[in-house]
Amino acid sequence: MIDYNVEDLSKLKISELKRIAEYWFRQHLLSIVERDGRNRIYCPLKQKWFLEKYMQVAHFRDRNHLDTAFDPDNCHLISKVSNVWDAKEPQEGYKSKHHKEYEDWLRLEIGDKKVDDLLERPRNLTIFARELYKKTADEYRR
Repeated sequence: MIDYNVEDLSKLKISELKRIAEYWFRQHLLSIVERDGRNRIYCPLKQKWFLEKYMQVAHFRDRNHLDTAFDPDNCHLISKVSNVWDAKEPQEGYKSKHHKEYEDWLRLEIGDKKVDDLLERPRNLTIFARELYKKTADEYRR
């Protein structure tokens, strides 16, 4: 079991660092998201409220693009229904129904220019993944 509050991140395996960074980034998103009177979270793609356990951190640009893996314009809490199941439904011109709905919503949310900028960013080989994970964990666990 991983201790998400461990102070010395330098001795952890990269897979553990990644899990810690993802955990704290999710906690950050959960702390700033809109909730209803029953503490449910709104999914903008499904336009419904869901319990926290049914929400996932979705990445507009795949999370294996490390340069945007923790970018607040690229990552949002989206329901598992959309992030998993709608992602399996084909959509002409897109990877899936989920990807089309995500892009449509994101263009309204942050604007065409920011979405186009995300899409046009080159896929950079990040050799500093360890540092990125440490920086992300430190930034969001405070």
